[in-house]
Amino acid sequence: MIEPRNTRECLINFCKDIEDCHLTKDDISLLNKHRVEVKYHKGENICKQGAFATHLIYIKKGLTKSYLEDDAKVQNICVNPSHCILGMQSITSQDVFYHSVSALEEVDACLFDMHIIQTIAKRNVGFTYSILTKVNEAQVLLFERFFSLSMKQLNGKMADILICLADRVYNSDSFLMNLSRKDLAELTAMSNESATRVLKEFKDDGIIKLDGKSIIILDRNKLERLSKFG
Repeated sequence: MIEPRNTRECLINFCKDIEDCHLTKDDISLLNKHRVEVKYHKGENICKQGAFATHLIYIKKGLTKSYLEDDAKVQNICVNPSHCILGMQSITSQDVFYHSVSALEEVDACLFDMHIIQTIAKRNVGFTYSILTKVNEAQVLLFERFFSLSMKQLNGKMADILICLADRVYNSDSFLMNLSRKDLAELTAMSNESATRVLKEFKDDGIIKLDGKSIIILDRNKLERLSKFG
């Protein structure tokens, strides 16, 4: 992690990415005095499960992964795209992070003092509603992920995660995946061998094209049917 920075761009993007931000000039001034920008390198921890959530973390640029830890066991939850906000659950609950997050590539982040966020949220109903909307969106996504993991077969799980990566993370049916095969296997609750086998089956069936870490979805309709009925 290199030396922190402080530019206007991070605060401007944060306000743009919160729908109907509702921040007053005084709110923005207060946030601006209690924030810092940090660059994380690939593999670095951004927040640690169980650690004090001293800051709300806005990811301005770069992909991250969220995961749960239990002794030596790790369960990947999801891949987070740029412009996500980490630590929202800690605004009104215990002052700790409920999961860990690490950088999948170089990440630019803006850290806002959590006490300042709480102060603004208590007095600014519009801002609180905007944050609540973000929390609910993340919650719905988690419901979908856990339904997939618990109710679907291997092909359905893999189809789900490929569609999620294409639509929510890379915004394209053709992408260079930052995840390792181990990460992908953990996201789908499969063994490495099973994940590799399912990907090969998708490739052989003409559903996707694989070239190293590059994935191209060739037959979106078939992939969506596998997601629905798998």
